[in-house]
Amino acid sequence: MLFPLSIIVLVSMLKDGYEDYKRHAQDNEENVKEVKVLTSEGLVTKEWGELLVGEIIKIKNDEFTPADILVLSTSDLKKGICFTETKNLDGETNLK
Repeated sequence: MLFPLSIIVLVSMLKDGYEDYKRHAQDNEENVKEVKVLTSEGLVTKEWGELLVGEIIKIKNDEFTPADILVLSTSDLKKGICFTETKNLDGETNLK
């Protein structure tokens, strides 16, 4: 009984390790993408991995954001409407 159980645990560990490796590689891929950050000198280009909490960023239409953000302003000056797609978080494809 110990041998089959150890085989199952070993296969599960290998599968989880492979998934963690793929997730780590995907995170590294996202962290090197560029984002515009507002500083005292104006808009400066940084990598997503260098972004700090509280920094103000500029996002263009249909741009993917791999970080949690708070929308402060939109380009729709009359109504201030902003739609966000959250299918990577909750699987829903409708705009919020």
